[in-house]
Amino acid sequence: MLTISRQDFEQSLPVGASAHEEVYESVAPAISTALNNYYTMLLGDAGAQLVESPDESTPLKQYFRQLVCIDAFLSVFRQLDLVLTPTGFGIVSNDTVSPASKQRVDALEGQLRTALCRARAMTVDLLRSPEWGSGPEAANFIRFVYTEHYYFFSPANTGSRFYLDWQAMQTAILDTDEQLRLRFSDTQLDDILDAYRCADRNRLKAYAAFMQLSCDLTDLWAVRAKAALQSPTYRRLQREADSNLDLFAPYAASDAYKVAHQESFHNTKESSAFLFNG
Repeated sequence: MLTISRQDFEQSLPVGASAHEEVYESVAPAISTALNNYYTMLLGDAGAQLVESPDESTPLKQYFRQLVCIDAFLSVFRQLDLVLTPTGFGIVSNDTVSPASKQRVDALEGQLRTALCRARAMTVDLLRSPEWGSGPEAANFIRFVYTEHYYFFSPANTGSRFYLDWQAMQTAILDTDEQLRLRFSDTQLDDILDAYRCADRNRLKAYAAFMQLSCDLTDLWAVRAKAALQSPTYRRLQREADSNLDLFAPYAASDAYKVAHQESFHNTKESSAFLFNG
């Protein structure tokens, strides 16, 4: 199992690089717990092999350590009497030093939770591979086309997105996913997600336009709710699937496609069952 040192802990936190020794000692048990939890629920066997590569400088290893350290610190830091300074933090150890104010501690928590989102997003994105992507861990952490990584690191991101903004997006993400599954079928959406989890370059290249439009629709849903289905964005999404039925074969074979393309029956005077009003 990967080890996490005091230096790893200090480098992982966005609040300064000079944590006092007692801070690391206080957080060390929580780091051990968080490490075990992430090995079980996020990495699995395939992810553990990737994280435990001999190369210490891999981005995956760096972001995974950051994820564990921030999560562990968040789980205990409210219990510590922290002293915050521009260059680091420590724990109150005598009567002459006062703990940080509630406002500063609240601000630190917000900063840490945003950093946790970003570290988790990068870790999950770097885990994407045929081996990890085929396991239950990938299905648990990549549930939708609109991902945490897209939210925090897409070109549309201004760099000022906060963890509360990500929380506020969840309803739009869930609702848009439900509409995509209703209109393009579960089988089609599951194939797109499988391509993304497994980092299948060929399928991702083919699905790129649909995935981007799906993310655009999610952003629009966050503002307009169900009215987003009447937008040009949704119509472009529909055309993307309808004009590539060889690629979107699961959709073409689904009941969702039949419902969307069934022809309305209209009586005419020539119809045998046409009735004239007297």
